[in-house]
Amino acid sequence: MHALVAAMASPATRTPAVIDRYYTLCIPFYREFLGRHWHTGWYAPTGALGPEDQLRMELRIADSAALGPGSQVLDVGCGIGGTACHLAATTGARVHGLTPNQTQLGLAQQHARECGLQDRVVFSLGTADALPVGDASCDAVLFFESACHFPDRTRFFREVERVLRPGGRLAGEDWLAADDLDPTRQCRYIDPLCETWAIPALGTVAGYTGSMQAAGLQVVHAADMRQEMALARGFIVDPADRREVQSEIEGCADPIRRLIMRALLILGEAVANEAFTIGRFLAVKPS
Repeated sequence: MHALVAAMASPATRTPAVIDRYYTLCIPFYREFLGRHWHTGWYAPTGALGPEDQLRMELRIADSAALGPGSQVLDVGCGIGGTACHLAATTGARVHGLTPNQTQLGLAQQHARECGLQDRVVFSLGTADALPVGDASCDAVLFFESACHFPDRTRFFREVERVLRPGGRLAGEDWLAADDLDPTRQCRYIDPLCETWAIPALGTVAGYTGSMQAAGLQVVHAADMRQEMALARGFIVDPADRREVQSEIEGCADPIRRLIMRALLILGEAVANEAFTIGRFLAVKPS
């Protein structure tokens, strides 16, 4: 585990194999912190925070992608299957969840069986740079905070253009660096975030938009979600909460749990200093 933590510290050694190993070891902790839905929520300005925030985010993305009964949907980077099963159950779509991680795959397949959704949800191994589906076979491709981990997002968007039917939609949300960060702020806030969250490099709203357009997709919506919701409510920015997490880190013997807790503090600092955001995207393959 200590060797893994050391390998996470440099982009040169933060390889797909390292990221896969990290996400295998993190599964118990992610399930503790996030349940089955491994992404940020859509946060209201006031009120209690809870799992319904994550479900609200999923439904916002699904609505933008116009999912409905019979829609053929590819969820790229599906984690342990919570999102794919939720969207299949609520929209009637047929969802194919894709993960490069064998352990995640087994848990996702088990979840689909427990939900009785085997007729509408299938999971398989695969990577974003070579989507294992045919040309023009999907009505929608979705991503929920997975693209930030892809080594080659430009190639992913080209693959999306290939697998979408004419008029099909790419919809998702992802972790981003704020646009126009100077090198000092990039080094202070974003580089440590990438090191602790197994991210090759964070993109920007402008960068994602340009890559989608270069792949032949028409970008309909590309937004910094700080303008759409109370983003900071989902992160550890409160000083008292940060002290509590720091105290837990000091008393924790598990190196992976310590890494995750430290990563939460780093992420909260980046949010508080407006270096980090989440982008929401919708793009269409021209008819």
